[in-house]
Amino acid sequence: QMALSSVVLSSVLVLACLVAYASAAADSCYINDSGFTCCDKNLEAAMKQAMSGRDLLASADEIQRKAERSLGGKFETVVALDDFAYKSHFKEGKTCKIERNGQYALAWQP
Repeated sequence: QMALSSVVLSSVLVLACLVAYASAAADSCYINDSGFTCCDKNLEAAMKQAMSGRDLLASADEIQRKAERSLGGKFETVVALDDFAYKSHFKEGKTCKIERNGQYALAWQP
């Protein structure tokens, strides 16, 4: 019975650590100046630099290039002329949505 208690306690501790880690990633998220959720200041800065008000595809391409170059890994992007709803899975807090120059952009690392 003591061995079972030890296994249960170990399982609870592992689960608590996983929950704490997930909460820490969520805690790094904030509401940016555009009023949207962003979870990485470096990603937000890269997105702002990339959005020049040109056409949507050019903005999406440039956001993707800058994010991948500055943060590493692959990024997905969406840019639109109107606000939009989304739901996505993202990696380790690497997601951000902003509005700039009449364009709404979302970037995330899957």
